Amino acid sequence: MTAILLTFAVSSALGIGLSISSTARSQHRAAVLEVAARQRAMAERYVNAVMLERAGQPADPGGVARILAISAERLIDGGPAPSVDGDDDGVVLPPANDRGVVLQLLQEQRLVEDLTRTGSAWLREQSLRMVPLTAGERLSVWSPVERLRVLAALTSNVSLNAARAIATDAERQVAKQIALQISLGAGGLLVTLLLAWALITATRRQTAHFRSLVTASTDLVLVFGPEGCRYASASVTAMVGIPDGELLGDGFVGHVHPEDLAAVRSATLHGEPRELRFRIMNRFSEWRHLESVISDLRQDRHIRGIVVNARDVTERIALEEELSRQAFHDGLTGLANRALFGDRLEHALARSERSAESLTLLLLDLDGFKQVNDSLGHGAGDQMLQEVARRFERSVRPTDTIARLGGDEFGVVMEGGDLARATLIANRLLEVLAQPVEVAGHEIPMSASIGIVVHPGGPARGEDLVRDADVAMYAAKEGGRGRYEVYRQEMARELGQQLGMEHELRQGLQHGEFRLYYQPEIDLASGHLIGMEALLRWTSPRRGSVPPSEFIPAAEASGFILQLGEFVLREACRQTAEWSRHGLLPKDFVMWVNVSGKQLSAGGVADLVRRELAAAGLPPSRLGLEVTETAIVQGGLPGERAQQELAAVHDDGVRIAIDDFGTGFSSLGQLRRFPIDVLKVDRSFVQGIEHDPRDAAITGNLASLAHALGIMAVAEGIESPGQLKSARELGCDAAQGFLFARPAPPDEVVRFLIGQTSPLDEGRQEVRATQPTARSG
Repeated sequence: MTAILLTFAVSSALGIGLSISSTARSQHRAAVLEVAARQRAMAERYVNAVMLERAGQPADPGGVARILAISAERLIDGGPAPSVDGDDDGVVLPPANDRGVVLQLLQEQRLVEDLTRTGSAWLREQSLRMVPLTAGERLSVWSPVERLRVLAALTSNVSLNAARAIATDAERQVAKQIALQISLGAGGLLVTLLLAWALITATRRQTAHFRSLVTASTDLVLVFGPEGCRYASASVTAMVGIPDGELLGDGFVGHVHPEDLAAVRSATLHGEPRELRFRIMNRFSEWRHLESVISDLRQDRHIRGIVVNARDVTERIALEEELSRQAFHDGLTGLANRALFGDRLEHALARSERSAESLTLLLLDLDGFKQVNDSLGHGAGDQMLQEVARRFERSVRPTDTIARLGGDEFGVVMEGGDLARATLIANRLLEVLAQPVEVAGHEIPMSASIGIVVHPGGPARGEDLVRDADVAMYAAKEGGRGRYEVYRQEMARELGQQLGMEHELRQGLQHGEFRLYYQPEIDLASGHLIGMEALLRWTSPRRGSVPPSEFIPAAEASGFILQLGEFVLREACRQTAEWSRHGLLPKDFVMWVNVSGKQLSAGGVADLVRRELAAAGLPPSRLGLEVTETAIVQGGLPGERAQQELAAVHDDGVRIAIDDFGTGFSSLGQLRRFPIDVLKVDRSFVQGIEHDPRDAAITGNLASLAHALGIMAVAEGIESPGQLKSARELGCDAAQGFLFARPAPPDEVVRFLIGQTSPLDEGRQEVRATQPTARSG
């Protein structure tokens, strides 16, 4: 009897102790679950608080951040949880002991830290790139709002997973306690049974608490059986906007997008696939994107169905689509960008290789677009590009790919098109550009240079086709612009030669291969030296002595003429200043330097001249600039800029000469607008003045024109005494040419200047010999 009573007492005591322990653990788990679930709402509250404070509204994001951080710490280490408006205060949490739960809570803690650091950095207007991310997430979103929302969503997701793990562990523990209590109750007395009943009652109360938390969650929970939807949480009805009674049975699938209906039916009937994204229509006729996890619990006697846990990811999907669009489309015109163009070209080449069908590539570059930006501003240039894009889109087939590759360059990929089709499209594109575009109150004419490559089919690389089309486009520009060129092998060789020349020019300037030679200019009345022309010479280690007629056009075409022109001006100013300091130059001596039309069009010549004169210590009156006839008769903005640059340096005292006059398309109207001191008659007329009456007439008229304008006339290319005599008789004021001296390096020029015997002396004697004898009266 004693043993029985002792056993009863022990069983009763053990049952009571286990019941008390189980109830306490359940309460603790409930508190932990409540705080863990509360983290999701606090993350959203923090984002809202940050945005309110940014908007100037009263908010306390710092307080919310502290609650988030303290709660995350208490969930791991235990202790009193911070109080929150609307929740119980003074909840004491036990330390987390399940390894999986601890890892999830540590991840949540890191996400909370990343979230609050990001919010704090935004409030302090710091760059988000300076905020380190400790949770291992890789975010490509840099918008503060979107970044906060993504971090809040990640925090919410981890919190929910932790809550689920805690709830699962609690239910497992509860099941064990129920089994133990039943065992103790079977071997005990009424007290044990009463205690077991009390334990079951408490456990059910806690389970109901957990169920209430899940029901109140923002996650969407649905349960499906053979008859259709059996349960829909309040969050589902709130999202769809339809009473839950209308969602039961086949009501829910009636709102699913037709394209997703088959997958949803399979998942709700068979539990596969385990993860599913589908669309559902709400009461506003909007398609909402749901991301769901499917749990097959048909064998669970408490559920006997398939559970769908889903969340609304519509905003995230929209953000992803927008980011994708920005990554592969031009933000200004809406056309495909270079990345998408390259991808489409590679796919087209793969299809062409499989089917042996031809493929055509067109590259277009607008002519003169830079002048639009320079004269009317980048806003007007953007409007022009948008209009060009609209016209191009209307001119190609929907199956063709048209892209803006950058700046004013466009590309078109056409599959299945031959050369005839390509030239038809090229002509159509040129035609749609022929009509002017009205921008900023101006009607701007447009044209483009187009390069065409036709790939007959078979293997090829996209970068090779783009390179060939670019070569053809360059050839179209060189051929006069406003036209197209079809790629030929010869174009590549010509371009390669030109690029090789350009590279050697740059290397030559760096290695000191360029030198200035100087050719004197003689006054025909006195025979005295009045100036020199600085002439650039290049001695290449590979090419030898390269004539200016070969390397100057290459420098002009590549734009390298700007660096060469700067070098010539600097060296000529330095050398002239050195000769002047040694007293070798006559009083009115002028050093003439040739200036390219590209230098004038690019601008900055006036500043460059002033800078080099100051660096050399040379007075402006010692310097003269020679510009070609074609450089001053340009129309539009280049002509206006050339006029402004020349006027600025002329006001400083620099002389201006028109070189090779008579070979271009000058007009008196243009000459009157420019500050000109000297007109140089081209050697093509001077060389025939002895025997050709027409050359003599042209030279005389040009000299008369110069005198009528109040400027000097200089004859170029004097090579014989007869030419010298004729030039003087026709009214030329000065002359230069081989008769006086060939272009010479500085050391030889010094010997001329100090009076040693040279061809210059012989030329002066010829000048004196051709002067008429003075007569009285």
